[in-house]
Amino acid sequence: MGHRMRLRCERVALYGGILIVASGLVSLWVGGRAGYMLYEPDPGGVFGHVGVWAGVTAVVIGSAIIWIARHEPVTPIAKVVVGLLTVVLGHLGAIAGALLVGTAGVLLCYVAGIWLAVRGVSEWRRQKRAG
Repeated sequence: MGHRMRLRCERVALYGGILIVASGLVSLWVGGRAGYMLYEPDPGGVFGHVGVWAGVTAVVIGSAIIWIARHEPVTPIAKVVVGLLTVVLGHLGAIAGALLVGTAGVLLCYVAGIWLAVRGVSEWRRQKRAG
């Protein structure tokens, strides 16, 4: 059962990272077509804010989340830290990317990050009780 849960947590984070990358690509494409280099309101009003550099940033952040999701932390404290990092990076990636697409990604990153952090705290408490 434990392996199954770990696999699902990883997948949730992985899919969140993929959606953050997708949001970055949307931001890059829409922002590039509009001539926005940094971070401007979407001319169509659909995607929030878009821009070339914002899109590149979201792609980099989403890629980092994907990398993190594929490397399971071993110690309980590492799980807490990586869980919180997943939440923070997911939030930043959604802000940098096209918000409409990134919202689903950030929600998945929140779920996976909190899930992993709770698992880490639970394991840490169990180790403390065991001696």
